[in-house]
Amino acid sequence: MTGPAQSGEDLYAGLDERQRYELDRRCDHHPPVNLEQAEAHGRWRAAVKVVMAEAMRSLPPGRETSMVLTSLDDALMYGNAAIARPPMSGGRRSGH
Repeated sequence: MTGPAQSGEDLYAGLDERQRYELDRRCDHHPPVNLEQAEAHGRWRAAVKVVMAEAMRSLPPGRETSMVLTSLDDALMYGNAAIARPPMSGGRRSGH
C-alpha cells in the first residue's frame, strides 16, 4: 500500500482547513487529557460490559445473538471515540 504518507508527499495536500482538522480528529490517537476523561472511558466500558454479560447469559446462541454482541462491540468503540476525540468542527453540542 502506498499513499502520501509512504511516498513523502504532503498528506494534507488538496485539503482545506476543515478537512485537515477532520482527518486528524478521526485518525489521530487521542489519549485521555485528564483523569475525568479516563474515568469516563472506564464508566462507559463498565456499562457496556454489564449489557454484554446479560446478553451472553440470557440470549440463545445464534446469529441474532452474535449480531447483538457485535453491535455492543461497535457501541463500545463509538462511545470511546466520542469521549476521546475532539469535537467536530461545527458539530452538535452535548445533549443533542
